[in-house]
Amino acid sequence: MGIGRVIGSGIVGMLFLVPFAWLSFFALDLTGTVTGGLITGLNDLFASIGGPIGAILTFVGGMFIGLLLVILFPIHWALMYRPDDVMLLIGLVMPWVLACTVASAIFAHSPRGGLHTSLAVGIGYLILSFVLYGVLLFIVRAITGGMGGLVIDLIDGLSLGLTDLPFLAAVSLAILEGCLVGCVFGAFIGSLKYKPEGAEKPVKQKGKTPESEPKLDTSTDYCTNCGAKIKPGNEFCTNCGQKV
Repeated sequence: MGIGRVIGSGIVGMLFLVPFAWLSFFALDLTGTVTGGLITGLNDLFASIGGPIGAILTFVGGMFIGLLLVILFPIHWALMYRPDDVMLLIGLVMPWVLACTVASAIFAHSPRGGLHTSLAVGIGYLILSFVLYGVLLFIVRAITGGMGGLVIDLIDGLSLGLTDLPFLAAVSLAILEGCLVGCVFGAFIGSLKYKPEGAEKPVKQKGKTPESEPKLDTSTDYCTNCGAKIKPGNEFCTNCGQKV
């Protein structure tokens, strides 16, 4: 895959991660599982509001919260602190697996292509997270002056309370671990579509096959009496009648 195709597949995979993260938030109550039941039913609360506001909160709010949780909580954190919570592990892993699988099914034609596509999804979110983090700090410092350090401490404090890691460390590990799991499935999908370069379909020959083409008859004998040709199987010369 060329660099342009890899970037394009990564962007498509990033877009696919958003609705799949919403699926984890809405169907698996990801908010409740990551908080250990402290905050539950948030998805049901959005759906119960009704009207345009309820629809916006259900879809837009659910996608934002679901995506934030997926890229904030590392998979190793779930394995260390919640080894028995299968639904939490599924909720964190499923969006990455589905996004990388779908993007690889569209763009990849080899295991390497599926691997590159899945890595592009993770690297894209890693870059986006760092850029948004820097933009947020720049805006806060521009508005409040010396409050930038306080915002960093607040964000890191919340992240430490949830994941035991500073914000950037938690986001980096969550994204890298998620896309590495997706790489396994992306490479598998790419292998299903892989065709070796030397493998070509046999070309059918038109007309006669090699078996049906006339062959040179090298078994013809000659009569010792008159020198005429004798066809195979004849016991007498057709020209002079001499016995072969």
